[in-house]
Amino acid sequence: MKWALFIGMVVGGAVGNGPVPMAFSEEPTAVLSPKPVTVYEVRGVFKGFDAKTRQATISHEKIPGYMEAMTMSFEVRDDAELSGVKAGDAVEFRLCVKADDAWIDHVRKTGFGEAPLLVPAKTAGPGRELNVGDRLPDIALVNERGELIRLESFRGEVLAITFIYTACPLPTYCLRMSRNFKVAQELLGQLAPGRGWHFLSISFDAQRDRPEILAAYAKAYQADSKLWTFASASEAAVHAVGDGIGLEFKRTEGRIDHNLRTVVIDGQGRIRCILRGNSWTPQELAAQMHSALRGR
Repeated sequence: MKWALFIGMVVGGAVGNGPVPMAFSEEPTAVLSPKPVTVYEVRGVFKGFDAKTRQATISHEKIPGYMEAMTMSFEVRDDAELSGVKAGDAVEFRLCVKADDAWIDHVRKTGFGEAPLLVPAKTAGPGRELNVGDRLPDIALVNERGELIRLESFRGEVLAITFIYTACPLPTYCLRMSRNFKVAQELLGQLAPGRGWHFLSISFDAQRDRPEILAAYAKAYQADSKLWTFASASEAAVHAVGDGIGLEFKRTEGRIDHNLRTVVIDGQGRIRCILRGNSWTPQELAAQMHSALRGR
């Protein structure tokens, strides 16, 4: 009964949404401490809007001092912002960034058609779509200590995997995934202190995210190396494991366009659940992993 009550409290926890108007810093407070709102004026081409997640997808131009040109999804807090805007329209908008959140507003339609310097929408890679109960393919990884490991190395543990790169500046993307893993690590430390679970953050930017960079990033998030591994993999390896769960990423002229996928694997290497986007909470992730630990 105590466990049921505790899990109920965990699952019912507050939803965490967050941003940071900067790339990764080795100083933990630079990543995690509150910052005032920073506003950027941005131009782009509107791709579409998901009313369920309140995410607008826009191919935007370079944001000087903050982000390269890429295709991203942004939170829209007021549907009226998109009144009269349809896919293919050229738009101008404000990107508002706080330490743990980001959204757009003041969306203005300025024309039609694709601007030549904007990034085309990423298409899904080849391969079979994976579902709950399927196994992820084994891939080679290099961890934050420079050791060659394999995904199969974690067999026997309940494993949560997410995909990031340390230079990602938008707080609602990779930074939120890392913050969520940090909180979920703390929650599981209370729910299941006897181990049997692990977190794995895989970088798809192996060119930059060398072991020493990943080690500093892990330190910033207070990752327990016995419970949370940071690793990089080749683009081919990330595609091999990511395409089947809907992960999309593409390197274009030094920048990386990507979406978000997090997956929970049981001790037998089978997919327990796939968490899409950034709306899931650390409480939900911890509850999924704890349930898998208990064989439910």
